[in-house]
Amino acid sequence: MDLGRLSVPLAAGLAAAAAAFAVVALTTDGDPAPASNGPAPVAAGPGAVALGAEVFARMGCGNCHTLAAAHSQGQIGPDLDGVLPAHTRRSLAAVILSPPAGSPMPRDFGGRMDDAEFQALVTFLLTARDGP
Repeated sequence: MDLGRLSVPLAAGLAAAAAAFAVVALTTDGDPAPASNGPAPVAAGPGAVALGAEVFARMGCGNCHTLAAAHSQGQIGPDLDGVLPAHTRRSLAAVILSPPAGSPMPRDFGGRMDDAEFQALVTFLLTARDGP
């Protein structure tokens, strides 16, 4: 097998991938969102809060995080009652989707739910931050 002949298609494929990445990077506003093409984001409201609470429980967030609104007392991750006041919707979404280096938070967390579930989770957390 002539490996020289394989290097041209490989280089072309890498160049195409780099170009696609550049287009995505230049055409988004930097607001992180899950990669899925699921339903449109859920608007804030009781339905979104309830769905977000269900997602928080189903994804096991309370196993790591303390959050009074979820009656959770996890000891591995940050106490959300303490850190949520410092977050906006955008910063909260960013830290969930791209946890800080060294964090035990799963790096694929955003891929484990569709867009509606992710937006509902963020809505639930922000509602917990702001109180009833």
